[in-house]
Amino acid sequence: MNKKRQLIALIIWMCEGTKSRKDKRWKNACSHAIEVTNTDPIIIKIFVDFLRNNLEVPDKKFHGQVQIHKDDDQKEVELFWSEVTDIPLTQFNKTIIRNKGNKPGKTKGTFKIRVYDKGVFERMQNLLKLELNGINIGV
Repeated sequence: MNKKRQLIALIIWMCEGTKSRKDKRWKNACSHAIEVTNTDPIIIKIFVDFLRNNLEVPDKKFHGQVQIHKDDDQKEVELFWSEVTDIPLTQFNKTIIRNKGNKPGKTKGTFKIRVYDKGVFERMQNLLKLELNGINIGV
């Protein structure tokens, strides 16, 4: 297990990721999706590698979603993120296309990595809690 990658990935998740939330489809149900959204391929790659290598999440559990502006090349951006993450396009959710933004064609869009697994979610919460308890933050 790569401890440095784990620590960086947990910080990424703490700052950029989603937390458990109520699932409005069922009474008293929570969603435990593990998600991180970012424009930086390095951030996304570190997080995917952590899930894949440190937590041994099976490839079939990975889902991706791209968000672009309408003037961006959708296929090019989707292929870029598929190569960065090694997630096949068949496991991507529908791409979100926004109206023209400030930087069309200058970025590779925004990418969301998503894994649905309550057990992995709880393992990540425990790892984060252990890391935070290991430092004296004075709160």
